[in-house]
Amino acid sequence: MSALGSAATFYALAVVMVTVVAATGGSTTVAMITPVVAAVLMLLVVTRDGWTRSGWASLGLHRLGLRLWPVAVLVPLAVISLGGAVAAALGIAEWNPVGQPGEFGPASWPVIVATNILYAALTVSLTEEIGWRGYLLPRLVALGERRAMLLSGLMHGIWHLPVVLLTSLYLPAGNRAVVIPMFLLCVAAGGVLMGWLRLRTDSVWPAVLAHSAHNVAIFWLADLLDGQETSMAYIAGEAGVVPVATYVALAAVLLVRTRPAKGSSGYPVAVPPARAPEASAL
Repeated sequence: MSALGSAATFYALAVVMVTVVAATGGSTTVAMITPVVAAVLMLLVVTRDGWTRSGWASLGLHRLGLRLWPVAVLVPLAVISLGGAVAAALGIAEWNPVGQPGEFGPASWPVIVATNILYAALTVSLTEEIGWRGYLLPRLVALGERRAMLLSGLMHGIWHLPVVLLTSLYLPAGNRAVVIPMFLLCVAAGGVLMGWLRLRTDSVWPAVLAHSAHNVAIFWLADLLDGQETSMAYIAGEAGVVPVATYVALAAVLLVRTRPAKGSSGYPVAVPPARAPEASAL
């Protein structure tokens, strides 16, 4: 099976599974493990690449990509914080720490945020990113890196739609005709950052950290600021004007500056061809 064929099959599996979860009343936690389940099915059953070490190595889990960890964590935190600052400046929300921010003093917040990011990175963000930037993105690189980064982000966003449309668990505030397109734009643009991190380091971990930092920042924003839910959603939430505009501007810069990434071998990051199981296979 070709790289693009593997990408399409993976995506079909992930979308079917998340649709079943949403239609049967499953939780968002269950929905978020469907990308990793789809990736494992592809590796072990469909292409059988997972019966070799190189198949698992294609997910980018074997390298840490440490040099871009600060970028992966600080950029999403800054983007979401900017949205909160604008909402407060416009009088849409006011400072009112509750939850973790309310229980602990500001001096403890950096440690608590870091702990939350680490927890998310080892759980739900990891299960998603193994699928999106671990499995899918490298297989889309056959289309070119710019297209691959954009398309993987957009596909990630569309994958959320069954949960958005069939349940009230995600993006409940605001007019769906406005919120959904803005959300898709946010995830597509944010996906460019995560894809860039993945391809620049040949590691999925920076993308995992960026995903975690984004999610943790969104939750903390809701705990730090008290405002009308719909107005906050339009300004500072995941479909908010400020985060969307900031991610889009950042994505444009990264896409313009993108050059072919090189893996440790000196060649562009690629996916190993499918191979039959060998005696030395894992």
